Amino acid sequence: MKTTEKLIYRNENNQEVEISYFSPYIPVSVDETLGNSIVASKQIGKDGMNYASSTLDSRDIRVKGSIIIRHNIDTLERRLRSVFNPKLSGKLIFRTETTEKVIDVKAEEVINFKRSKGISNFTIDLVAHNPYWREVDRTEYLALLSGRLSFPLVINQGVGMMFGLRQSILETEIENVGDVASGFRVVFKAKGIVRNPEIENKLTGEKIKILVDMAKGDIIEIINTPSRKMVNINGVKSFKNLDRLNSSFFELEVGKNLIGYNAEENAINLDVILYYSPLYLGR
Repeated sequence: MKTTEKLIYRNENNQEVEISYFSPYIPVSVDETLGNSIVASKQIGKDGMNYASSTLDSRDIRVKGSIIIRHNIDTLERRLRSVFNPKLSGKLIFRTETTEKVIDVKAEEVINFKRSKGISNFTIDLVAHNPYWREVDRTEYLALLSGRLSFPLVINQGVGMMFGLRQSILETEIENVGDVASGFRVVFKAKGIVRNPEIENKLTGEKIKILVDMAKGDIIEIINTPSRKMVNINGVKSFKNLDRLNSSFFELEVGKNLIGYNAEENAINLDVILYYSPLYLGR
């Protein structure tokens, strides 16, 4: 690790420690291993094998570091062991001056310390069952109504008209800058009556459609990640409203994607925001 880089571990109880050259926990090395399992078949009488598919294994991360022994060494060791509790899940954050990536991990065992010549050395073994590092969410505004116009005019309270500028593009190009296809989360917010909103991959024709009549203020959230598929309407799980016959949980492919939204009635009354995190094979 460079002196400007930091590793931050935060467990599910929001306890965290920083491993960097400016913390009590000084990094020595960070090693990662990511295997690839290939499925192939052998045909009698033919040379070689026929490739079928491949899947990435879990990612193993080993962090080695040291603590300069001071009067509070017992407290520092106990703190590190407690935060990296193998019974708790957590997130490992890699931060530089310009970027930040995160990966979901779990400690594989309780940390042991070896004291020698004024230094306490430690090794932390982590496993990431989802092997991808990811960026923080990127936000794409497919449609948004925002106040943009103002006039030097005083109108009595309760009387008058609201002016705004609508950013409303039925098709938006989104570039996935990661190494692999990514899931996403999309939020529809009704500014008036809307019927059966949908989001669509315009390049493939795949769409996710929700069968519901929306009133002003209603919010639909579609969560579409490899490990989680969910539809929430006003904060309530509503997977039954998914148009199963005409919906497919598509991904954002690496490179350019053409994403659109629509509704059977009054698509102009929608605010549509899409969130996604590029996924990477390494830090």
